[in-house]
Amino acid sequence: MKIVHICLACFYVDGMGYQENLLPKYHSEKHDVVIITSDYSFDSRSRITKKESKRYLNEYGIPVIVLDESKRFGPYSNYRDYKKLYETLCEENPDIIFCHGGQFVALMDVVRFCKKHPNVKLYIDQHADYYNSPVKTMRQRLGHYWIFGHWMRKAVPYTEKFWGVTPWRCQYLEEIYHIPKEKIGLLVMGGDDDKIVFEKQDIIRKQIRERYSISNDDFLIVTGGKIDKTKNIHLLIRALQELGRANVKLIVFGQPSNEFEEEFLNLVHQNQQVQYIGWLSSDAVYDYFLASDLCVFPGTHSVLWEQACACGLPGIYKSWEGMYHVDINGSALLLQTDTIDEIKKKLAELLDHPQFYASMKKAAEQGKSIFSYREISKRAINGDK
Repeated sequence: MKIVHICLACFYVDGMGYQENLLPKYHSEKHDVVIITSDYSFDSRSRITKKESKRYLNEYGIPVIVLDESKRFGPYSNYRDYKKLYETLCEENPDIIFCHGGQFVALMDVVRFCKKHPNVKLYIDQHADYYNSPVKTMRQRLGHYWIFGHWMRKAVPYTEKFWGVTPWRCQYLEEIYHIPKEKIGLLVMGGDDDKIVFEKQDIIRKQIRERYSISNDDFLIVTGGKIDKTKNIHLLIRALQELGRANVKLIVFGQPSNEFEEEFLNLVHQNQQVQYIGWLSSDAVYDYFLASDLCVFPGTHSVLWEQACACGLPGIYKSWEGMYHVDINGSALLLQTDTIDEIKKKLAELLDHPQFYASMKKAAEQGKSIFSYREISKRAINGDK
């Protein structure tokens, strides 16, 4: 089949481990795949960049077609309009269209194409929720209720499934865009199977720990990603410092924001149990999860949560409404507050009760299949089958 992935609601960034990178990758194993995206992207420091090529092959050999934003409808077009989308869909003639987000007014062209080609299967996923896409101001309500929501509702008759990538985002689809509940399903994000080398886990664990002078008996915690105050990594470092367990070590990867960099680095340098290793490629992150005993993400959500689950790693996460899918039958502990004391208490609970940690670790093994992108990619284009 011919599958077109449309990444116009947000950025498509080459070389990353996001859903818009990995679903096309695994679909291309059995199908003819094309990606349509805008010319906007971002770099490792979250700075906006622009793509220069209008058509190229990505790292998996998948054609990427780059469209420029256009202004067909005056101010209305400020909500992500791409006048060449319909023409491009006609040229590609897909059997399946997978929209990574429906928050772009050019969704009208997807609706138009599907209306004219009734055999085409359309799937739209949802990455917006009440945290990253609030609806508090007039502009936010205008965008989500009346512009994006209008075209999402127009797409309902032609859409096989609206996929929320977390339970909270399923809720957002129903409450903000008024998508019928029977059309909504949960399609979790996950990890790149080809990069998680379970058969070499013992070797990877040994190599990484030796690299940072961490013994096999040390209890290794890993965290990282975009480092700013919303991620609460500074609270984790302070909790570890107050806990005072010499055999507990922490590796932090990622890039601190400009305004937080000095404070963060000073905090790291004060604690010998903490090693900051800088930015990691999306491939390398999996090795650090395999080498660790626990992940701790005490702040806002990122795809790293699901990637850790795909590695079978138990974790401690900040509790967010509709984000409980990372707790697989007891594989995780959830933090209710943004406090050092609660993080410290949760860590002590695990360290002082080895059998409890062992039960978490056993439960976390289920994540290897649940959060496998090879399995997720099959479900993504087959509805609930």
